[in-house]
Amino acid sequence: MRWRRLLFALLAVVLAAMLAEVATRLVFPELSRKAETMQFTNTHRDQPESFERDPILFWSLKPNNVFWEVNEAGYRGPLRPMNKPAGTLRVCCLGDSCTFGLGTPPLKYRETYTARLETMLNERLQKPAEVLNFGCPGYTSFQGRKQLETVVADYHPDIVTAYFGINDGFTAVGFSDAEQRPWEMPPGWVGKLQTALRHSDFYVLLTNGLTWARRASGKQDILRVSAAEFRQNFEEMKRFGAAHGFRVIIVPAYYLTGWGTVEPSCLNDVEPQVPLGRYYAASGKRAEELFYPAPDRVHPTAAGHEVIAQALADEIIRLTN
Repeated sequence: MRWRRLLFALLAVVLAAMLAEVATRLVFPELSRKAETMQFTNTHRDQPESFERDPILFWSLKPNNVFWEVNEAGYRGPLRPMNKPAGTLRVCCLGDSCTFGLGTPPLKYRETYTARLETMLNERLQKPAEVLNFGCPGYTSFQGRKQLETVVADYHPDIVTAYFGINDGFTAVGFSDAEQRPWEMPPGWVGKLQTALRHSDFYVLLTNGLTWARRASGKQDILRVSAAEFRQNFEEMKRFGAAHGFRVIIVPAYYLTGWGTVEPSCLNDVEPQVPLGRYYAASGKRAEELFYPAPDRVHPTAAGHEVIAQALADEIIRLTN
């Protein structure tokens, strides 16, 4: 009878799904713990006292944070109008926690290279200058590119600096930054069904593919931003700047090695860039004076920020002349 055939067909489908689920969990035993998108090795998305979740940038600074000197527009430092004052040179600085000014202990805003750069430019240029700090802890060049396109361009900069490279090289959790998809539950029964299905590793495998499953289960490592993507992000920034009337200056990321030397990040093979290594060497400072020691090693000290500001001031004045 027809109802029996339908029943047997349904049972066959259920049995096949169960076998597929068991097989998936045997082949990819770690998949269920890493199946969700928007997971990162840092916890900024889950620190509501300092950050807000963002559908494009993944997270952003929480506005009006007095402790971190974050203004009401959501960037660190003095609040500036979006419309640039006439006759003013405006520099917008993209970056991660090194630009933001983290460290052990964290820097006051006045100690960051963005604040020092503004002072140097106003002392050396024949017109007023503003420097805005859009650095956000945990950011990669991918997030910086998106931030440039969706936020920073609205401030009409003349020059944009980009300091990335540390977070780009961190291991991703299942998805690279370019593959991340913020997930929001659809309304009604569709959302409830999708929520239930997301507990199935086989469903996750079907929707994301075998290559991703191998990465997510730890069988294949992936970086938040690959070397090729790193170069592409900077090329996109430069093309976007040329199309919107501003120049992009690349600031190479350095770190303190275990041998007490200052070395560039392995991802910093992008040109043109500020010759920051030369400025570090000429500063007369020991490496431990320029960068916080272990376990940090990546964040510049106030002395390191001073060197970065000097290098950028020289480059910006060279370009504007």
